[in-house]
Amino acid sequence: MKKSIILLALFFSINAAAQPVILKKVMQFLDTMCVNGLDHRYIDAPEKPWQIMVQGNVNQTDLKMESTINGAAMFSDVKGSVWWQSRVRTDVSSYVGLWAGYRGYGLGYSVNVGGDKGSIFKIGATGGAYGVNLRIHKFKTEEPSIKFRYNDIVTNQPVEGGGTFDLLDAMDIKTITLDAYYLFNRKKFSYCAAYDQSVFQKRSAGSFMVGAMYYNSTISYDQGLNADFILMMDDIGKIKQTQISIGPGYAYNFVPCKGLLISALAMPMVTLYNRLDAWHYNSNLRKAIVADLDNPVPEEEPDINVFDYIIYPSEGADKITYPEAKDYKVSRHGKVSFTFDARLSLTYNFGDWFVNAYAQLYRFPFKYDSTTGNLHDWFVNACFGIRL
Repeated sequence: MKKSIILLALFFSINAAAQPVILKKVMQFLDTMCVNGLDHRYIDAPEKPWQIMVQGNVNQTDLKMESTINGAAMFSDVKGSVWWQSRVRTDVSSYVGLWAGYRGYGLGYSVNVGGDKGSIFKIGATGGAYGVNLRIHKFKTEEPSIKFRYNDIVTNQPVEGGGTFDLLDAMDIKTITLDAYYLFNRKKFSYCAAYDQSVFQKRSAGSFMVGAMYYNSTISYDQGLNADFILMMDDIGKIKQTQISIGPGYAYNFVPCKGLLISALAMPMVTLYNRLDAWHYNSNLRKAIVADLDNPVPEEEPDINVFDYIIYPSEGADKITYPEAKDYKVSRHGKVSFTFDARLSLTYNFGDWFVNAYAQLYRFPFKYDSTTGNLHDWFVNACFGIRL
């Protein structure tokens, strides 16, 4: 027993001693990779490898969903179908956080200080010819705006309306964006100089590039208190979308004077993988509406209050009382589509300090039967940092 304890202690002491050595070797490798093969007339690395930044972020997400339902089967004053559009357009939201990195490899976290009640987590790994960036954005909303249109059963005239729909249980939205790129002119052009300030761009240069993007979003409002909203969304209470896109692009770094850098990137992309999962729900609200239509003479039962709404997964048994019942979860693979990635960055270096601001815009469409949608997401990130 004593020998085992001694051996175990010896192992941990050797392992603890080895950790700084391993870390030092990794850092030396990153230092070498940072300057290896570069044309130093165009790109140079700062002597101090660490970047510590205080970040501010402003963003907005615009989600639009449309559906067409069989209104005549549920509403006595409707002829034919009902077109329904819900739109979640968040207030311009503000975040504050920190970023720490070594030679372009680091992570950051920002918390909301106004707007959409969310958080942002980012990881970045950028080398001379490649880069990988992860962004996770979560937020809630309780007041989507809506529009609707249908034909009146008596006059056969269109009826239109809209306003704000007050969800009693907030809609949860989460987006994950992972993008990667490869540069063809790494000797003279640096992506790092514009987005993580781990190197300097000394002269103007551009580069063709190829990129790939993984996008995943989950839109969830599958709570009993939202039964009326789910009903109008063609019984869908949750949508999950996954896309993988690739495409060519071009980026250019413009250096008008020492210390100042203006960078722009444009990359049209083809979405080769496009999967959408939809979760359907039945509810006591739907059954009550159908019962009222089937029995014009009201029964001696109290009306259902919104706080009595109950939803449950649609199943095959529902089709006995609800012929249009859908399967609980349905997955669809969409056709090849197009999207884009656009970015603009402004950086100014002075000594060991720097300031930077950059903007990015995403667009992600989706379609499921009579339900379609688009999500636009833009953000502006600004930081003040120091090299250590």
